[in-house]
Amino acid sequence: MGGLAVARPDEESGPREREVIAAFADITTEAITATRLEDLLALVGQKLCLLLGVRRCSVYLRQADGRFRGAAGWCGDDGNISAAVQAQEAGIPGDAFSREVIRSAAPVLITDVANDPRPHRRTMEHWGVRAMLGVPLVFDGDVIGLIFVDNVARDHTYTDDEISLGELFGGLAALVIRQALQASRLAAQAEELDRQKRMLEFLADVHAKLTGAVLEGADIRAVVELLSDLARAPVALLDEDFAVLTWTAPSALRASPPVVGERARDRPALRTALAELSAARPSTVLEPSSLTGLGRRHVICRLIVEGRPSGYLAVVEAGRALGDLDTKLAERGATVLALQVLSERRQIEAEGQARDDFLSDLLNNHRDVTQLARRGLPFGVDLTEPHVLVRLTVESGEGHPHASVARRLVVDDLARRLGTDEPPATTLPGAVVLLVPIGSGTGVSTPDEVRAHIAAVADALVPRVRILGGVVSAVCREPEEFPRAHRELREIEDLARSFGWSRRVVTVDELGLFRVVVSSGRVKEAVRFADELVRPVRDHDGADGALFLTWRAFLAAEARVQRAASDLGVHENTVRYRLGRIREITGKDPAALDTLLIARVAFQILELAGWFRDAA
Repeated sequence: MGGLAVARPDEESGPREREVIAAFADITTEAITATRLEDLLALVGQKLCLLLGVRRCSVYLRQADGRFRGAAGWCGDDGNISAAVQAQEAGIPGDAFSREVIRSAAPVLITDVANDPRPHRRTMEHWGVRAMLGVPLVFDGDVIGLIFVDNVARDHTYTDDEISLGELFGGLAALVIRQALQASRLAAQAEELDRQKRMLEFLADVHAKLTGAVLEGADIRAVVELLSDLARAPVALLDEDFAVLTWTAPSALRASPPVVGERARDRPALRTALAELSAARPSTVLEPSSLTGLGRRHVICRLIVEGRPSGYLAVVEAGRALGDLDTKLAERGATVLALQVLSERRQIEAEGQARDDFLSDLLNNHRDVTQLARRGLPFGVDLTEPHVLVRLTVESGEGHPHASVARRLVVDDLARRLGTDEPPATTLPGAVVLLVPIGSGTGVSTPDEVRAHIAAVADALVPRVRILGGVVSAVCREPEEFPRAHRELREIEDLARSFGWSRRVVTVDELGLFRVVVSSGRVKEAVRFADELVRPVRDHDGADGALFLTWRAFLAAEARVQRAASDLGVHENTVRYRLGRIREITGKDPAALDTLLIARVAFQILELAGWFRDAA
């Protein structure tokens, strides 16, 4: 870690330098024990004031966008003035003084503020500043913040010795502040991870209870009752015309049926919100207002069964405010109810579906492993052999064939291409799932080969079936692996919808680290993060995109300059020069381990999001 190296005080060190180091005893203690960064910054400024014999300071920190925002302040007359400082920004138009401190990375003194053109006039008049010293906080050659000190409407003469002390102090303070900023960021990340962990644990518990109830034979009304208990709010299942099919509420609420009346449904705001619901955006929060015609907040989820709208699930605010968790709970409930509706439909259509039922049981872990293995044999499925799951998203609804028709077309075409018997397949809402054996005698030996065949099937069926995309699982060798594999395929399918992948077939293995992003649920933030990382290089790049291509090749070559140079067909020194330019533009060393990890994930995110296609 870079910083300012300071010798230990000895007999030859000046007394003022020893004062600086003594001041940092308190600052170091505060850095270890303080719970707020603002308190540490205010103490840093206060200590500098005491060293220089002045009575006021303000501390500014550089933000991610390069701007310097007020962070803390101290005044001998008023104490902590951080709130007032935080409303300020340094380096704005008209503030040549701050810009000079930033540009020079050295202290800058103004002895006569009233007659000096450099400071921001209105700010100086507001604070009553007569003379001011600006001290940069320099860490590893980079200005990460600023400290301004003055004597509160009084004159003060800053000696060369005091300016040198300020510079020494700023270097030490920058090191402490940099470490405190890192600790603050880590603490915030840990807090967010803990919040997400608790939310995921809650949702996992919700999902387990809902699916457990279904597996134990609960009907649709029982699932709605369980959802109401979990949400502690009224829950209703509505049909396409908003008629209440079934509803329930905790007994303590004494709620009435949550009917969405015809007059409310005719409101443009409500119609627009409901029209935007889809598989990609399954829920919306309707606020009580005259625009929606609702007297209470509603979380509305669209039920999609086999790609077709099949009603709504409503959670209604009563007794307590609905929050983000209620939306997540409603979405989980809507998914389970959609599957339950589908299950009930399929029970009616059970004849001739033995092979499909077997595959459904395998995916959902509905049967004993030994029983599943035995049931698969009549269908030519040996679960002791390796298989992959393929999940295809198909367009359905008006103008498109039913999912069962799409399944038949996909199965026939794939069997013809592989030269084997038809693989077991089943239909789920908006999807066709296939079980494809791999190995000797199957026509394919890896998930990549399966992906190639599935992509060819999707292209061939375009005139009759619109396949929106597909995912091929990792190899499954045990019956217990199939449910996990299928859950992962569903998650990736949701990701595909959010990215708008068009007729693209991918394998789970090729997603690599990006699967972590899928599980976090923060896909849009991930794309924005990745774009912000590489965009400066794209903006500074030449017409040939040499810098961008070099960075991408360097990552693909696993940070080996020689291999990257060979792949690009250029000299190794050319690669090193371009990496240096990237470091200058981004402020990040592309060869550093943390940057390598971040950049590798970022490039994969952008590639999967179709960014390279769009950029090209």
